[in-house]
Amino acid sequence: MAIALIALVIIQSYWLYNQYVFVIQQYESELYDKTIDLAIVDSELRKAHNDNHLEVITRWEMNIKRYPASSNSDVQWKLYAYLVDKEIFPTSSLSVKNLDSLSNLAKGVESYKFVVNAPRGEYDIYDALERFRYNKLCPFTIARFDSLLLKEGIRPSSIRIEAVDSMVWDPQKIVSISIWNPVMEVTYPFDILGKEQLRVKYQLGVTPILERMIESLIGSIIVSFLIVFCLIYQIQTIYKLRRIEELRKDFVKTMIHELKRPVATLKMCISFMKNDKLIQDKIMKEDILRSSQNELNNLSSYFSKLRDLTYSDLEEIPLNISLFSLREVVDECIGKQNLPTDRVISISTSFNNENSEIIADRMHIVNIFSNLLENAVKYSEGDAAILIDCRVVGDIYRIEVSDNGFGIPSSECAYVFDKYFRSSTIEGKDIPGMGLGLCYVKLLVEAHKGKISLESKLGEGSKFIIELPAKQ
Repeated sequence: MAIALIALVIIQSYWLYNQYVFVIQQYESELYDKTIDLAIVDSELRKAHNDNHLEVITRWEMNIKRYPASSNSDVQWKLYAYLVDKEIFPTSSLSVKNLDSLSNLAKGVESYKFVVNAPRGEYDIYDALERFRYNKLCPFTIARFDSLLLKEGIRPSSIRIEAVDSMVWDPQKIVSISIWNPVMEVTYPFDILGKEQLRVKYQLGVTPILERMIESLIGSIIVSFLIVFCLIYQIQTIYKLRRIEELRKDFVKTMIHELKRPVATLKMCISFMKNDKLIQDKIMKEDILRSSQNELNNLSSYFSKLRDLTYSDLEEIPLNISLFSLREVVDECIGKQNLPTDRVISISTSFNNENSEIIADRMHIVNIFSNLLENAVKYSEGDAAILIDCRVVGDIYRIEVSDNGFGIPSSECAYVFDKYFRSSTIEGKDIPGMGLGLCYVKLLVEAHKGKISLESKLGEGSKFIIELPAKQ
């Protein structure tokens, strides 16, 4: 997937580059066409401005056009070039009578050298003559041409008039190939015979190019984000699958470990029952039976947790609602706790009223207190102090179970109610458990339409806060 993504990025980058180059070329062609069109418009404006002052020249042009192009075009051209060279035109008064003499005069001037890019036909000659004519009477100005560009929304970086060594007949487009700073120049010969041309320079910039590519860029970005999202989603899925596999292995390992203890205890009980001498010892008999009973209760509790946890994926846990005393339930749970004999465990309670009656599922409330008390004892060292505070606040039953155990880092508090989660603080302490207790407690609390939260500091202990609605 990663290799395919890299290949796709390379292909897409290559496609975007070619698209960018194509848009630049298209933009350059548009600017070139607009510049030439506006140069022609400028020529027409200057020509119209001087139509009333061209009577003599117009008569002369009309007489030139009377000569056949095949025999006299070269003579006419050289005549006009000579007049230009001698600065006689357009101040001279030309007429049909002196046309031939002037032509002969042009032929006889030995010092005249006719160096020019050969025109392609008679039309080019007359076009050059026309440009020279109205340029002499109404010279080309940069300010007027710049105003025409601004009216079209075109802003060139520079406009200048330059003289050339020889006659230039056609406009040209000069492109500087650059991705980040494309530059284009347009030349237009506004006076062919006078060897003058207009040079307009454009800094194209990246912004207008990207604006023209906006649809392609948006599509490319969307596709790229979609591909990256798919890759990230795939990586997360693989990570989740690996995490689930690790949890499965840990669950199986923990379950085997938890099953070993009741099985070993029952085997010991059976061996004891087979021994006639040992069975006569009533104290030992009671200890073994009590241990067997506790282990079977623990095993039954694990199976109950697994059974009830499956409801979270199917439907709500069924509740058997009844009215009972919360104080009696707490005392019952404390009495059932299998407290270690090598540690001093202090469990104190606090109630804000005497009867402390509550409407809920009694069995599930017992399981909630049993799991919280078991965790408070299990996840602590040395002497432990556990406080159970129960009170009614308005329409809410508020239950707090606090201890002075290991505590949980703040970074892990959001995960303590997840299935199979076990805190990093107990690593290496060989504390049995499958990480199902708090998830089970949360499931039972939510089945009562309540909520549970945790306040904990590492090394100082934890406080679990349960709020249950008074009306179920």
